Amino acid sequence: MSPRTWNIRIAGAAAMLSLGLAGALPAAHAAIGVQVAAGQNLESVTIDDSTGKLNEQRLRDALEELDFNEPTDVAIYARNGEYSDDINTKTLDYAKSTHPEWISGKPEDYGDYWADGLFIITLSIEGEGDGQIGTYFGEDRKVSESSMESIHEAGYDDFNLSRWTDGVIAVADKASVIMNRPWYQHPALWITTGIGGLVAASVGGAVLHTRSARRKTFAEELHQGTLHLTNVTMDLEETELAARTLPSASGHAAELEQRFSKFMAKYRDCFEAQQSLEQQSKKERSGTNGVRQAKEFRESTQSLDLTDDAIIAAAALYTRSATWQDAWHAQTKPLEEDLDDIRELLNDVEPELMGSAAALASYRETATTELNKLTAQLTEESITVDQALDGLSALRAELTEKLDVFAQAQIEVYAENAEEKADMQSELKKSRYETRAYDGRSGTILDVLNPASMYWRVSGYHHGYSSGVSAVTASREAASSSGGVSSGYSGGGSFSGAGGSSRF
Repeated sequence: MSPRTWNIRIAGAAAMLSLGLAGALPAAHAAIGVQVAAGQNLESVTIDDSTGKLNEQRLRDALEELDFNEPTDVAIYARNGEYSDDINTKTLDYAKSTHPEWISGKPEDYGDYWADGLFIITLSIEGEGDGQIGTYFGEDRKVSESSMESIHEAGYDDFNLSRWTDGVIAVADKASVIMNRPWYQHPALWITTGIGGLVAASVGGAVLHTRSARRKTFAEELHQGTLHLTNVTMDLEETELAARTLPSASGHAAELEQRFSKFMAKYRDCFEAQQSLEQQSKKERSGTNGVRQAKEFRESTQSLDLTDDAIIAAAALYTRSATWQDAWHAQTKPLEEDLDDIRELLNDVEPELMGSAAALASYRETATTELNKLTAQLTEESITVDQALDGLSALRAELTEKLDVFAQAQIEVYAENAEEKADMQSELKKSRYETRAYDGRSGTILDVLNPASMYWRVSGYHHGYSSGVSAVTASREAASSSGGVSSGYSGGGSFSGAGGSSRF
C-alpha cells in the first residue's frame, strides 16, 4: 500500500469518526450554546469545620448550584494545621475515627479505598493565606494527577487572600467539571479528532461555570454595597448636621468639608446605580461588565460609609461634644491594634533579624508613650485637634517606615535569589496597596483623608509576608518535584485511596 493510499484511508477514517462522534452526542450538547443543567447529582453534603472560618450556608448554597455529572457525596473537612502536617494521612485518620462511611465497605476492597461516589475536600489552615488543600475520591470518581493539580489551583488565589469559603467553592466548582465528565466533554477528544465545532461544545460547561461564578460575585458585591448604602442612609441626617459644625479654619476639618460637598451627589449616584444593578438580567449579571459595575458600586458605597464615619467623628472632636472621647478612641484604635500586633510579629524571629526586630520593639514602647501623651494633652486641651491628629499621623507613618525596613531584612534572610526576592516584594506590595485584601482601612479621619498606602497596618504586613513565603515555598517545591500534588498515606497501611494534597 502506497503512503498516499494510506493517508487517504486515514483521512477517510477520521471523517467517519467525526460523523460518528457528532451523531453520538446527546441532543443537549449537539448544538453550540445549549446550556448544561446545573444543580444536579449532589447526593449529600457533609461539612466538618473545626476552624470556624467557613461560611457553611454559603458553601451549601454554592454546591447546590453545581452539576457533578454523576451522583456524588461531597464532604468538606476544614482543620487548623501545621506546616509539617501530612494532610493525606490526617484526612484518613479523621475518616477512620469520625466518618467510617467515607471508606469503602465493599468486601473486595478490604477497606483500602474511599467509598464510591465520594468526593472529599480537606482544607488545612496554617495561618493567614497559608496552608494545604487536599482532594480525595472514590475509585469511581478519581481523576488524573494533572487534573487534581488544576482542581487545587482553582482555589489558590482565594486561599492566599484567606478567603477560605470562596477557595473551597472554587475547588468544588472545578472538580465538578472534571469528575466523571462525559466522554464528549473531555479535552483530549478534541485534540485527537480536531473537530472544531465539538470543542466549543466541550468548553460549554466551563463557560457556564464561569458565568455562574460571575453571578455569585455580582450578587455579593451588590449585597455588600447595599449594606453600606443602608448604613449611609441611616446616618445621613447626623452626617449633614455634623458637616455643618466643622470649623473651616481647621485643616483636617476643611478637607472633610470639601469631601461632604460632593457627598450628596455621590450618594444619589449610588442609589441610581443600585436600582440599575437590581434590574440587570441574568445575562448581564453573568458578564464581566456587570461584575465590574457591581464592584464599582460596592467601592463607592464603602467610601461613603467610611467618609460619613469620619465626618461624624470629626464633628464630635472639634465641637468637643459628649462623645468626643469615643471619637478620639476610634482614631487611635488602628495604631493601638498595630502596637498589640507588633509583639506577635516579633515572636521567634531569626537571629539575623534581631537588629530590625529591636527597632520595631523600641518603636512600640515609644509610640505607646507618645500616644498616651497625645490623649492626655487633648483631654487637657493643651493641644488642638489638628495637632493631635498630626501627631497620630506621624506615629503611624513612622510605623510604616519601620515595617518597610523590617520587610527588606526579612526578604534578605528568607529569599535565596533575585527571583524569590521579587516574589516576596510583590506580595508585600500588594498587602500595602491592596488594603481590601486584609480589611486594613477603617472610617477614621486619617484613613479617609490619606492614600491607602500611607499607613501600613501590621495585620496587612503579616498577610503580605505570609503570602510571600507561600509563593517562594510553592516555587521551591515545584522546582524539586515533577508534580505539585503529594499522594500516599504515611502509616496508612495498605490504604491506597485516590487523592492527594498540595500547598498554597
